[in-house]
Amino acid sequence: MEAYVLVKIATQTDVCGFSRSVIEKIGNMKGVEKAHLLFGDFDAIFKISMPKIHDIENTVMEEIHMVEGVESTLTLLCVDEKVIE
Repeated sequence: MEAYVLVKIATQTDVCGFSRSVIEKIGNMKGVEKAHLLFGDFDAIFKISMPKIHDIENTVMEEIHMVEGVESTLTLLCVDEKVIE
């Protein structure tokens, strides 16, 4: 099972590189295959791959949400990963 998790990071203007440190912490979690910074409404996107949807749910709710600076998340389940050429 694959999911893409969009993460909104609370602004920490007094801490240089805060967003990058939050993304690094999440990027090192079990099941996280890719981590990218974004411009726009969300600050980062992560690709998570785990055997069960319940495992993804636990990772988002019990690990990602607990990282200091994470304001909110949006989890998108991947139903078909085809590359259009």
